[in-house]
Amino acid sequence: MLIVVGLLACASGGPRAALGWSLGGEAHVFVNDDDFARHFYHQLTGEGQLADALAGHEIVAVDARNARSATVLSANGAAAARLTLARFHAPRTCGYSGIVTELVFAFPPGGAAGRSAPPSHVSVVALLDQPPVAGGAGKPRPALSAADATALIRRVADRAEVSTRGPTIGLLHSPTLNADQAADAGEVVALRSQYAVGFRATFSATVAENKMDTTLITGVAVTEPDLHHLRWVVRPVRLRLVRGMIARITSGVRYSLRGAVASAGGGALLLVDEIADVSPRDSRVTAVDVATRRVVAAQPLALRCP
Repeated sequence: MLIVVGLLACASGGPRAALGWSLGGEAHVFVNDDDFARHFYHQLTGEGQLADALAGHEIVAVDARNARSATVLSANGAAAARLTLARFHAPRTCGYSGIVTELVFAFPPGGAAGRSAPPSHVSVVALLDQPPVAGGAGKPRPALSAADATALIRRVADRAEVSTRGPTIGLLHSPTLNADQAADAGEVVALRSQYAVGFRATFSATVAENKMDTTLITGVAVTEPDLHHLRWVVRPVRLRLVRGMIARITSGVRYSLRGAVASAGGGALLLVDEIADVSPRDSRVTAVDVATRRVVAAQPLALRCP
């Protein structure tokens, strides 16, 4: 996760965080916001219009080596980084209708930054409006065995069925550990003091002879294995399924837990996919603060820049 000071201050109402990944001593994060792109391009160059620079080009790169340092937070903790390059991707080149700004940060070798810098190919989140912080992430709880993780997902799903206060329904299938499975599945991520649990569980109820209604309950919680202190980070919802898909009259998404990164306050941000059956273009990946339940960063799930 990245925190950038001052230099990336954006127009009022603009994005305050960005998601991305690490690669070979760098972190790449992406902002899908046209106003941010125009403002930041002018901030870096001091001249011209971004629309003119992108005319006839799929990408415009601007050297940013005179920019300020930033703090990168990942599952490893906090590490100092420096913005070295900004790439502005033209509309519709990243699977997104507008302009996408790619910010490239480099980590200095050695020292505390080297110890807490993320390894390659992991997720990071950039906070664009906070001062830098530094420090380790702390040791997470031991990972659960597959059997214990599956049992925990089922217990959390059963608690969600009760807490949503709908008609009493029964679990249709036991969940499996699979973040890519649309239903009857879930994930468990070890945090410092608890476990994060995402799930997509189907339940059924008989409504007439030879007819059953199938309901998907989905959400994200943090808890201990005994569920004594369960807390919803993404509150569970009931969604009616038709042929395995969320009914078109329903406005809702499935939640898939993809991992976690450290937060600036010593807590964690959960990386959660929101998958919309009815309108796939609305699907997005989010970073959700465990303590506040606030979405601090989001981008389209289909965002891919060349």
